[in-house]
Amino acid sequence: MSLNPQQEKILQAFVSALEKQDESLPVGLQKQLNAIGQNLEARIVELPTIAASLPSLNQAYQVALSDTQTDKGDPGATLVSTNQDRRTELREHAAQILTDSDPVQAAQRNKYRGLGQIATNPLKRFFGRG
Repeated sequence: MSLNPQQEKILQAFVSALEKQDESLPVGLQKQLNAIGQNLEARIVELPTIAASLPSLNQAYQVALSDTQTDKGDPGATLVSTNQDRRTELREHAAQILTDSDPVQAAQRNKYRGLGQIATNPLKRFFGRG
C-alpha cells in the first residue's frame, strides 16, 4: 500500500519534528511510535495526536506541516514519475525511525533528504526554514 499525499505530508512533518527535538520522547510515546512504525499505513493518522501530546513536538510538527503545505506549491518541484518512489522511500525511512529504540536520536542521525528537499527555496534553506 502506498501513501496518499496527505499521509505523506503528515509523515514528513512528523519526522521533521522529531529531528528538531532536544531530548528523547517519554518511554510511553516511544512504544507507541514503535507500534505505529510496524504498521505505518494503517496507523499514520495517529501521528498528529502523538505530536499534540507534547508541546515542543507539536510546535515543531505544526511548523513542519505548514512548510510541507507551502513547498508543494512550487511548480516543477518534483517530477511526476518519481512521486511513487519518493513516497516509498519516505515510508521506509519513517518506519525505520519510528521503530528505533529512540526515535528522536534516529531522526537526528538519519535525516531524510528526499527529492522534495532539492527543489525547495535556497533562501529558506540558508535561513534554516526549509
